[in-house]
Amino acid sequence: MPYCPVCSSEYREGVGRCSDCGEELLPGSPPTEAKDESVPLVRLCSRSDPNEAEVIQASLAEAGILAVVRRHGPITGELGRVTDSMTEDYAIVMVSADQVEEAQEILEALEEGDFDWPEGMEPEEEEGD
Repeated sequence: MPYCPVCSSEYREGVGRCSDCGEELLPGSPPTEAKDESVPLVRLCSRSDPNEAEVIQASLAEAGILAVVRRHGPITGELGRVTDSMTEDYAIVMVSADQVEEAQEILEALEEGDFDWPEGMEPEEEEGD
């Protein structure tokens, strides 16, 4: 039975993403060790491009920081996995409150270009004027 790696909710077979967190489900059962529910998720940043938020999420994961991306749109509210060219989607990247300082340092390095990108995730070079 698949489960969410963020909130440990279990789902029936065939479901691919957590309806609460939006995270991709993992096969099997959630770990048996107790999760520390006292540490809330906090907003790290918002991005107008949901794909950019997913790159940030993957970069944080490379550093061992769990991040959740919540997609939103002006008409439909939370969009989950829906992305189209007709709505102005945006995404919020959330991290555990106890990892927000480390996550902020990684985000600043990404924004300054001083980051070792995971292989295959390097940004495209912009053409000069």
